Amino acid sequence: MNWKLFGKIHQLLYRFSGGRLGARMGWIDVALVETIGRKTGLVRSVPIACYPYRDSIVVSASNSGKECHPIWYLNMQANPTVTVQLGRERFRAIAEDVADDERDALWDTIVKLNKHQGEYLEKAQRKIPLVWLRREDLK
Repeated sequence: MNWKLFGKIHQLLYRFSGGRLGARMGWIDVALVETIGRKTGLVRSVPIACYPYRDSIVVSASNSGKECHPIWYLNMQANPTVTVQLGRERFRAIAEDVADDERDALWDTIVKLNKHQGEYLEKAQRKIPLVWLRREDLK
């Protein structure tokens, strides 16, 4: 399967349906996250599996267990202010790596919700970041 094409189609469905389509894949919630490209300065949009955390959501920069971080994570590191669409709700957020003292317990919760994340943890040699998309303001 061409995952890049799938992601583009998913993003279009999500955006044009106002979040009515694409906000879930099976039992997993999906957020449409807009970042600012660290090299281009352009807005980049990507659907990302997400999980409840504190007053917002957390995402895993697993990149399907690959040894490199996903581009969206690198963009968040350079420009942490993002826009999130979670279903029909849109909000601005600040991307922050989850602190190490909370990370292991949170990973346990995520793996219970999505077994694939556990597979990615086992596969990758790198420390996979968990990123809290902390709400900045509601829109």
